[in-house]
Amino acid sequence: MSEWIYPKELAEGRVEGFPKISLSTQVEARRHRKITYTKTGKHVVYKREWVEEWLKNNIRKAQPKVS
Repeated sequence: MSEWIYPKELAEGRVEGFPKISLSTQVEARRHRKITYTKTGKHVVYKREWVEEWLKNNIRKAQPKVS
């Protein structure tokens, strides 16, 4: 398994154990400094621990549907 996770892999659901996270959601999380990331050249990358921490801190219960 790769040490780094690229945003496109996360958006396409190719990372085992993680849900699909859209690119726009990732951009907003980076913009508001909610997820840790680094840049290698011009590419944004995450470590597995950083994504796990972000998901743990931002999971909310689903809202029940109103009938």
